[in-house]
Amino acid sequence: MTGWKALIAGATGAIGGALAGHLAALPNWRVLGLCRHSPATPTSGVDLIHADMTDPDACRNALEPHDDITHLFYCGRAAHDDLGRENVQSNLDLLCHVLDAVSAASPGLGHVHLVQGGKYYGVHLGPFPTPAREDDARTVVSNFYYAQEDLLRERSASACWSWSASRPNTLLHFSPHNPRNLASTLGAYAAICRELGCALDFPGCNGAYTSLTQLTSTDLLSRAMAWMATDARAADQAFNIANGDLVRWCRLWPKLAEAYQIPMGSVRPLDLVEVMADKQPVWEGMVKRYRLEKRPLGAVAHWAYADGTLERSWDEIMSTTKARQFGFHDAADSEAVFLQLLGRYREAKLLP
Repeated sequence: MTGWKALIAGATGAIGGALAGHLAALPNWRVLGLCRHSPATPTSGVDLIHADMTDPDACRNALEPHDDITHLFYCGRAAHDDLGRENVQSNLDLLCHVLDAVSAASPGLGHVHLVQGGKYYGVHLGPFPTPAREDDARTVVSNFYYAQEDLLRERSASACWSWSASRPNTLLHFSPHNPRNLASTLGAYAAICRELGCALDFPGCNGAYTSLTQLTSTDLLSRAMAWMATDARAADQAFNIANGDLVRWCRLWPKLAEAYQIPMGSVRPLDLVEVMADKQPVWEGMVKRYRLEKRPLGAVAHWAYADGTLERSWDEIMSTTKARQFGFHDAADSEAVFLQLLGRYREAKLLP
């Protein structure tokens, strides 16, 4: 074997960026990254291709010279609409544009990997059967994951490539230019509480504070995606991917308070979007005092994301038995990963 050549669609996102770094560090991979704009910090060993995935002609023209792609990792996502909803057709179109362009350019395409997530089981809608298994029935609510998976199933039946899908739950990742993540958002919340002399209240409901959830490190997810794409046993299969442990916020929250040396508060449901709306001046003072990178608070913390994550009063548990049975055994300590990421944001002078 002379090696594989990967195209990562959405290479500047949290998942695509982590995967690009992982594959580029391996000796048997060459990596292309498809993105609209170059990342602030390019990944060594990744050749970028610039194209707007909403434009089929742009995708075809950009990928036409690349006739030796063996693996497509689709990590893209269409923008939310004005009401924060994820449009099914827009997301299906993005995948179609990239898949059509790669298929036309690279006759040797052997595998297509699709990133899905816990929303496949309706984790965002309310209580669902746990532990969720890959063969569970779909929800009645429209979901672009379903449409994209159906497309791959249909096309692979008459193609020379196989497919796979990963289903992580809430992600843990270091993404300095992406505020939509737990570590930087909750770190900013804790830092502001300390600055104001407040205790660290848990802003969700009591059910969310004590319920069980699962987190997925993007480092672990990257290893799982590479495994799915290259192990014949994983062909034409979907796999839940999580760190392997269970997390309760009531166990992790005191550790966040300890990291910022502030007293524990109480469970106090808050709308962080509203509560943090006037905290930009406080943040600017902290940026100056602690000599942080000069970024607005909204570039570090995504309050709507935190509100949506911390309001779930039901268990979020997905079975990872299938992945282990098929050959993937990696695991991570979610609490340790969260605290390590918090430390990285502080070391990078993005958080005090």
